[in-house]
Amino acid sequence: MNHALLDTTEVVATYSMNGTDYEVCVEAEATHDKRAHLLTVHLRSYLRSLSPESLHEQAQAPWLPEPETLTEGVEVGEAHDLAMDIFASWCRRVLACLPEL
Repeated sequence: MNHALLDTTEVVATYSMNGTDYEVCVEAEATHDKRAHLLTVHLRSYLRSLSPESLHEQAQAPWLPEPETLTEGVEVGEAHDLAMDIFASWCRRVLACLPEL
């Protein structure tokens, strides 16, 4: 049985593209299967518009990493900490992809 561990979105930067300002968002959803001792983390990133005309619309940019799903064998007591570590690493990776203005 899968148990939800983490469902989070974080804004890691702002970025201007084609005259529109965006938030650079990173997202993680993590579950843990107690029977199989498996942690599954779904990761994605996207741009969220700050323009009043298109507030909160999502967009992709070619420099953003493709969504990923990671699976790790881990006991339930360590699963949340590992999910948080994976999410922190994803945040750093997305930030490293951000083009210089």
